Amino acid sequence: MKVRKVTRSLVSVALFLLGWGIITTSYELIAVSAIPLLFLAIPYHVSTQVDYAKLSGGDHIGEELEAEIKLKAIGFGILKVMHELPDHFELVEGANAVAAFVLGRADVIIRYRARPMRRGHYRLDRIILEIEHPFLAWKKVDELRVDLELDVKQKLRKITKVETLRGVARSPMPDVDISKIGVPGTDFREIRDYVAGDPMKFVNWKATARRGKLMVNQYEVEGKKAVWIFLDANPYMTFGKSVRNYLECGIEIANALAYYFISRGHKVGLYVIGHGIILYPDVGKRQFKRISEELMRTEVGEESVDHAFENCKKLLAIYKPLIILITRPEYSKPSRFVSEAMKAKILVQVIALKGAVEGDEFALTLFEILRRSAFKSLRRANLIEWDIEKPVRQLMAKVVR
Repeated sequence: MKVRKVTRSLVSVALFLLGWGIITTSYELIAVSAIPLLFLAIPYHVSTQVDYAKLSGGDHIGEELEAEIKLKAIGFGILKVMHELPDHFELVEGANAVAAFVLGRADVIIRYRARPMRRGHYRLDRIILEIEHPFLAWKKVDELRVDLELDVKQKLRKITKVETLRGVARSPMPDVDISKIGVPGTDFREIRDYVAGDPMKFVNWKATARRGKLMVNQYEVEGKKAVWIFLDANPYMTFGKSVRNYLECGIEIANALAYYFISRGHKVGLYVIGHGIILYPDVGKRQFKRISEELMRTEVGEESVDHAFENCKKLLAIYKPLIILITRPEYSKPSRFVSEAMKAKILVQVIALKGAVEGDEFALTLFEILRRSAFKSLRRANLIEWDIEKPVRQLMAKVVR
């Protein structure tokens, strides 16, 4: 029970009147001094129980859920009820907190619509109660538990069509369609270091004896070029005040790109920066399923983009894929990543995510300067700046030009 300011005021008034009555020997003032205390003495109590609690929808990020909770209250006093929600739930309609004056019996109903903005399993089982004295003299805080849970998933879209743009070639990547890995042909390309998985029949024994380490013959291969998606999952991918989360948007983009290119016969791989998770480029529906399932499990981790490049540098040199890096360049600073890839003659496409930023005018100006500086260092890459509030299908038209 908490002592309210009004309680202290009433007690102060009662003591003042009592003291002044004693000093002046005024029985009237002494009698009047008891009146404020009578207000405090008025009993109050409200007992509550949950009649029912229902929750529907909200199974995916951005999908609205409807909640309805009915409480039965008995007693005398002011009852305030709040159904506690996580910070990243956005109220759309109604309110998750209500107040009612209870005199005898009353039904208190909480009804609202909200939108979850992050993946995860949530226990929405806490109801906070505040029971106040009718004259706001006292306050009790209590809570109830309800059996409500919600499993929010990422709604990954499969995009097979993009908007028609003038000047777009029939091939999504007209200048990079030739594969660097696949079924070996007969045209010799180069001699390189042995990498785990290379067939022993390609070992060049003369070069091996000369250099003292396993060397293999590399032949030109047939098929379409590989696409390797690098998704940044560092903590800064969750910063900002945008309704939508940067990481969740990046997951959706990665999934859409994977489906688009796999459906057109490209080998597609995935690297989750933050956990060092590598899925080697491959083709077919099974590969898309592996990528999609890995994206669904993606959580925040810590790893630099430079470390990610070093972690699979040898594989990138073999595959020579088109790299699509999804990140926030002002934080990840991927200039070295891009530079090293360009030196290895690997094409890089950077999708720079942007959204609403918190801060005063000076902070926003400084942030924009840092952002433009990061963009300037990526001038050698194909850079696409993308607002995370826009639909992913619009982005696809830019990526596959």
